[in-house]
Amino acid sequence: MPDEDVTLWLTELWPAVCARARRPVAGVRLAAAEAGAVAEEAFGEFMDTFPRRPESPEKVLHWMAARVAPAALERVAERRRASGDHERDRDPERVAWEKNPDFGDLRRRGADGALISRGWAAVEPVLWQRVKPVLARAGVPEDDARDVFMETLAELLRAKTAGQEPGPLDRMRVFEELPRFFAMMAERRAISWLRKQSAQKRQPMHPRFTVRLDDPDNALARTLADPRGGGGVETAGFDRIREACGPALTPFEWHLLEALFVEGTHTRLELTEDEWVLERLGLSRGASESKRRRRLNLFLGEALSKLGRKLESCDL
Repeated sequence: MPDEDVTLWLTELWPAVCARARRPVAGVRLAAAEAGAVAEEAFGEFMDTFPRRPESPEKVLHWMAARVAPAALERVAERRRASGDHERDRDPERVAWEKNPDFGDLRRRGADGALISRGWAAVEPVLWQRVKPVLARAGVPEDDARDVFMETLAELLRAKTAGQEPGPLDRMRVFEELPRFFAMMAERRAISWLRKQSAQKRQPMHPRFTVRLDDPDNALARTLADPRGGGGVETAGFDRIREACGPALTPFEWHLLEALFVEGTHTRLELTEDEWVLERLGLSRGASESKRRRRLNLFLGEALSKLGRKLESCDL
């Protein structure tokens, strides 16, 4: 790749890749130097893999973002294992539990494939607090929410049979991935529960059930991030949507949507405090918080509208 192309890619994409590396999942925050090292490795791999510069910058950003997040989590997991400090690289302002358990211990299985750690007794309340509002928004009555929760927990903790491929729990690297994934499982199970109730009563689903892409706490919206999905926009998988609709949005727009709605690594307030984001929004650091929020919301609304129009013409 020519030197001038390398410089251009670094200038255009470096901040977004570093931001993705610094917050690979909500609740984890790497130091700037650590995130920079992960991003540097991704850029090196990119330049080794693509001797000629691809035409689309958003595809390059997606390619690298898909690598820096797992690489960053691997780095965090290794640092925690080596130090025995399960709080290392944790962002306490972005999590709702007091401390992380030993995630390696949680995944220990016995000879029969069943999880055997007693640590799950302390994890259950964390998961329950995470899914309670999710089930309420989905329209599951309070009396039934606990049943849906326990069914979801049983599914997560199901014993692994001999020769079975690693499940989601086995593929996770840090504990912070678990509550978010569990909320996604619970909302999917809630949808099944609501459909059964609807079929039994021969009436539409509960009127409170809605799916909002602009709700950062909506686990169903984040199912777009599940690459195993298939069949329709709801299960297409974020990777497929981004590949099909890539040119519809700029790399910066894709970064904001992924950080806020798909991965949940940033809140709106955190985005409006990022100097790189403010620069792209045409705002100065001295702008009032309300003005920064209004500009960001307007920008996000336009990006979602463009994505929605593109999805109407995409064959997913």
